[in-house]
Amino acid sequence: MARLLVQLKLRLLLNALRSSRAARVSFVISTIFAVLLAVGTFVALASYRGTSTSVDLTAVIFTVFAFGWLIAPIMVFGVDGTLDPSTLALYPLRTRRLITGLLAASATGAWPLANVIGLLGVTVGLASGALGLIVAVIAVGLQVLFCIALSRFVTTSLASLLRSRRGRDLAAFMIIPLVALYEFFTQVVPKAAAEGKITAASFTGFDSWMRWLPPGLAAHAIQDASQGRPGLAFARLGALAAVIVVFGWLWVRSLSRALVTADTTTQAARVRGSKLPLAGLGLRGAVAARFWLYQRRDPTSLIYWALVAVITAAVSASSLLGHDRHPAVILASAVFGAAFVGVFHANSAGLTGPPFFLEATALSSNRDLRAYFSGQNLALCVIGAPLVVAVCFGLAAAVGRPGIGIEAAPIVLAGLGAALGLSNLFTAGLPYPMAKRAGTPMLVAAQGYGAYRLGSVMGTLAGTAVAATPVIVGVVQTATDSDAIRIGVLWPCAAVYGFGLALVGVRLAAVAAAGKMPELCQVAVRSAMT
Repeated sequence: MARLLVQLKLRLLLNALRSSRAARVSFVISTIFAVLLAVGTFVALASYRGTSTSVDLTAVIFTVFAFGWLIAPIMVFGVDGTLDPSTLALYPLRTRRLITGLLAASATGAWPLANVIGLLGVTVGLASGALGLIVAVIAVGLQVLFCIALSRFVTTSLASLLRSRRGRDLAAFMIIPLVALYEFFTQVVPKAAAEGKITAASFTGFDSWMRWLPPGLAAHAIQDASQGRPGLAFARLGALAAVIVVFGWLWVRSLSRALVTADTTTQAARVRGSKLPLAGLGLRGAVAARFWLYQRRDPTSLIYWALVAVITAAVSASSLLGHDRHPAVILASAVFGAAFVGVFHANSAGLTGPPFFLEATALSSNRDLRAYFSGQNLALCVIGAPLVVAVCFGLAAAVGRPGIGIEAAPIVLAGLGAALGLSNLFTAGLPYPMAKRAGTPMLVAAQGYGAYRLGSVMGTLAGTAVAATPVIVGVVQTATDSDAIRIGVLWPCAAVYGFGLALVGVRLAAVAAAGKMPELCQVAVRSAMT
C-alpha cells in the first residue's frame, strides 16, 4: 500500500508538471527553495561544532522545524501535493494500511528530503564518535517522522472540524493567532538577530524546558550518545518514538472519523423570507448585498479580513519593536494592508466556484459586468477601508505618534481603490480554478496554477504601491501642515483618486471579461469547492 500511494503521488506530481508551463515553473521555484533550505540548515547546524551551546541551538532548530511543519499546511494549504484521503474513502482499505501509505506519501517530495538533508548537519555539529553518528541519523529520522505525524494529525483534525458551520468558524479564529506568531517570527526575530540582540547565549535558558519536548529529546539523545551515555540516549529516542506512536494513533482515530462522518455542509440551509438588502438598487445593489452577506457569514471571509489586519500590523512590527521605532513604516503598512484586500478577493470566478455559472447568465453586457465588479468593490471597501485605517491608527498610537494615522489614512483610501481595481483586472484577465484540499480551511489555486496565483499577488502588490506613490508624496509634502488641511484636503483628494483608480479598473475589467465569459465559466466549473 505504501509503495502504491508513493507511486500515486509521484504520478500526480508528474502529471501536474506536464499540464502547463506554470506548473513547471512553480515546481522549479519550490525545488530551488527546498535546496537552499537543506544547504542552509546543514551549514548552520555543522557550524555549531565545538560551541558550548551546540545542543541548545540544535534543539531550537529542531523545534522551529516542528513548528514549521505544524503551521505550513495552514499557511500554504497543501502546496506539496499531499494526497487527499477523501478520494480514497470508497476503496476497501483498512485505516491502518491507509495511514501507512499516506505517511509514506507525505514523506515523499523535495521538502521532506530537504528536511532530512538539512537536519543531518547534526552529524557534523553535534555528534562525535561512531555511536554518536548512529544515534544522530536515527534522531533525525525520528524528528522528521514526528514532524510529519504532527502535521497530518493537526490537518486531519482540522478537516473534520470544518465539516460543521460552527467548527469552521472556530477554525477560522484558530488560524489567526498562528498567522500572527508566524509573522512575529519572520519580522521580529531576524531583525533582533541582525542587531545582536539574539545570540547563541540567548537560548541557554530555553534548554531547561525545551529538552523535554520531542525535538529537544532528539537533540539531547545525540549529545548523550556522543558523551558516552548510550542508555540515556536510547531512552530519549524511545520517548520520542512513543510520542510519534501517540500522534500516529490520534491521526488514525481522526482519519477514521473523517472518512465515515457525513458532511453536514451539503445539507440544505434554512431560507429566510426577508428581502435582500440593496436589491432595489438593481444588479449593482444585489451584488453588493450578496458580497456583504458573505463577508460576515463565510468563515473564509473572516480569515481573509483577519489576515489583512495581521499583515498590516506585521509589516511595521519589526521596526516598531526596535530602538528606532520609525513611524514612517506605518505608511508602508497602509500600502500593504490596502493591497492585500485586493489580493485576497481577486479571481472572483474561481472563488465563487460553480455558482458563478448562474451569475454569469445575468452578465450579458459591459454595463452588467461593470455593475458586478463595482458592487463587489463597494462591499469590500465598506469593510476594508475602516479596518486598515483603524489598524494604522493603532500602530501610530503604539509609537506615540497618533498624527501618523492621519497621514496613513489617505494612503489607505488611494491604495484600496487601486487594489480593488487590480483585483477586478486579474479576475477578468488571469482567472484560474480553485480547490479545497483535505485538512485546509481555505481555497487554494488548483494544481498547476500556482504561478497564476503568484502573478496575481505580486502584480497587485506592485501595482498598488506604484498607484499610491502620488498620495505618499503628497503626504510627505504636507507633513508640516495643520491637521485641518490634511484631513479637509488630502483625505477627500485621496478618496477621489482611489475611486477613480477603482473605476478605471472596473471599466477595463468589464471590457476584458466580456470577451472571456466562456473561459470564466469554465474556470468556475472546474473549481472544487468541497
